[in-house]
Parts: sequence; structure tokens; C-alpha cells
Amino acid sequence: MDVILHTWYGGLILMMACSYIIAKSCDVFESATDCLGSNLNDGVKGATLNAIGSSMPELLTTVFFLILAEQENLGRDFAASIGGNAGSAIFNSIIIPMLVIWVVLGMGITGVKVSKKVILRDGLFLIGAEIMMLLLLSSNYITHWHGWVFTGFYVIYLAYTLLSMKNGSNEKQEDYNNGESDAWFEKYQFRSKEGIKGRSWILLLGSTLVMAVACAGIVEGCKGIADALKIHPLFVALILVAAVSSVPDTIISIKDAKKGNYDDALSNVLGSNIFDITISMGLPLALFLLFTGQKIDFIEAGPTFIDVQVMLLLVTIVTIGIYYFSEEMRIPHVFVLGVIYVVFILYAIGAAEYLNGGNSFLTKSSGAFIEFLRQPGGISEFLQNASNGLTGSW
Repeated sequence: MDVILHTWYGGLILMMACSYIIAKSCDVFESATDCLGSNLNDGVKGATLNAIGSSMPELLTTVFFLILAEQENLGRDFAASIGGNAGSAIFNSIIIPMLVIWVVLGMGITGVKVSKKVILRDGLFLIGAEIMMLLLLSSNYITHWHGWVFTGFYVIYLAYTLLSMKNGSNEKQEDYNNGESDAWFEKYQFRSKEGIKGRSWILLLGSTLVMAVACAGIVEGCKGIADALKIHPLFVALILVAAVSSVPDTIISIKDAKKGNYDDALSNVLGSNIFDITISMGLPLALFLLFTGQKIDFIEAGPTFIDVQVMLLLVTIVTIGIYYFSEEMRIPHVFVLGVIYVVFILYAIGAAEYLNGGNSFLTKSSGAFIEFLRQPGGISEFLQNASNGLTGSW
């Protein structure tokens, strides 16, 4: 069995199966968070409960990348977990809005309008989180203090978001299903008026456990593909782990869009990205290193990831600019976002080949960007020096 899993097709089949499990679990997540967030304003529920619930796969994959890593590969596997979170942020920022716009236009609506306040609030926090990631994760060593800083940043974001709720938000009418759905979990959840909240929590926790098993499989599949192709698992995580772990975000955003909750549909995307970069990566890191008493040697793995972080920041700034300055998002936006994502995927493939000594056109293009960042006195060196200066005493 281990021989099959450590082939590219075996790892891919395993990841696809785990993605299917996550997709099914997402329906349970969505039903539970709909109930638990029934009193939250539009835009706030998407950025909090929806984002937290739908980002569980990213958090759990980070957990398993850490606890399943061999000691000598801890830095490499942690870099892969960051790659999964970064790739998920790019997938969320581009692919999910593309699908949301396409679905809404298919419903006969002229375009998607989103509150600029939501975009500005979550967009600025997301850019701040990515800058913080660049400044902290370029250091030679990673300690539990790195994780606590990321966790603290999310606490600040969450507090600000909740405080932004308007007066009277608790007057939002609860819309219970009353057991009319054919879905087994909704029949259980709404079987009576009493205890709906409690049963919603049970469903949320139960689906999290199912996702945990699936995420362990995703991690093993990622390593299997990386071993078979002889590339850094960071690049497998950047594309494949990112896509399969973003299934819940995709489903929840599309459902919100179909209901006309465009603010929730986009704030879930941006809120999930903030959660991925801070909590999904930071909290498991902080707890793992605190309890094991270790620190991660990041001297080799860190520089490999700087160019990916820079690319993530550039993509985020461009996409948020598109959303903020667009009065209404239509088909041309779908095309532009698609081109951006294709460029990112081609870059990731070229970067993986470049680190393996390849000589294709993609390799040369991606290599030129990497060499520009890594030139003596360049951006990579500046970030490493700044990061070591900030975190050297941790």
C-alpha cells in the first residue's frame, strides 16, 4: 500500500478521495454555521464563522504536516504547510470569486456588487497578515513565538470585525428548516425547536473530526507526489493541497452568492485567507513547538519560500484592487482573474523545475524572478536580515 501511495498517481487518487470527503463534510459545516451565525450581520458571518469553519482543512493539514514530519524534514514539511496555506489564499482570492461571478450571472443578474467597506476592512487586514508573514518567516529559525504572533494578529482582526457589527444585529430573524430538507444532518439538526444550537455544535465538531482524517490523507498524498516527482512538497502543496483544502470555502461562498449574500460570499474568501495565514498556520505551530520544546531550523527551507510569499502579496494587492475599484463584477473580471491564476500556476511549476535544475522556458522565466529576489543585497537578503533582527531573541 505504501508503494502505491508514494507514486504520483497514488498520491493524487488519495488526495481526490479526501477532497470528496471534505466536500461532503462541508455541507454539514454550512448548515451548522448558518444556525450558529444567524444573529450576525452580512459580511461579519462570512468573515468569522464561515471563514473559521471552512478553513478547518487548512488548519488540520498544518497539524498533520507538523506531527507526521520526521525530525530531519521538519523545516521542509513546515514550509509545505505554509505553501498549502499560501496557495489556498491565492485560490480563494481568484478562483472562488470567478465561480461566484459566473453563478450569479447565470442566474440572470447583471453583476456582483460587494460593499467596499467589507473589501477595505478584510483586504487591509489580509495584506497586513501577508507582510507580517514575509517579515517573520524569512528568519533562520522558527519558534513557538512566531506562532503566537500570528495567532494574536487574528484575535485583533476578529475583535475589530465583531465590533464593526451595527446596533440591532441581534434582531436578525432566524430561519429554521423545520426538518423539511432531505439531508440527514438537517433532519437531525431541526428535528425540534428546542436544542437546535446544541445539535449544530455537535454537527460542527463531528464534521471537523471527519475532516481531520481526510486532511491526514491529504498530507500523505502530498508527500507521495513530491517523492515520486522528486520535487519540494512545498510546490505540490501550493497547487494541489491548496485546491482540495479550499473546497469548503468554494461551496459556502457559492451558496451565499445564490442567496444574494454577496458581502458574505466575498468576506468569507478574504476572512478565510486571513484565518489560513494566521490561525491555520500560527496556532498549530505555536502549540506544537511549545509542547515539544523544539525550534524549526529554517535556514534551508525559508529562502525557498520567500519568492512564493512575494508572489502571494503581489497577487493579493492586484485582486483586492480589482474588487475595490470595480462598481460591479462581470464576465471581463472572470477573464482577468483567470489569467492571473494561470500565471501563478505556471510560475509555481517553473519554480519547482528551477530548483531541480530544469532548463525549460517556464524554468527560465520563474528562475529569473527568483534570481532577482536572491541577488546579493536584494529583497531576499533584506528580508532575512530584517526577520533575524526581529526574531533573533525569540
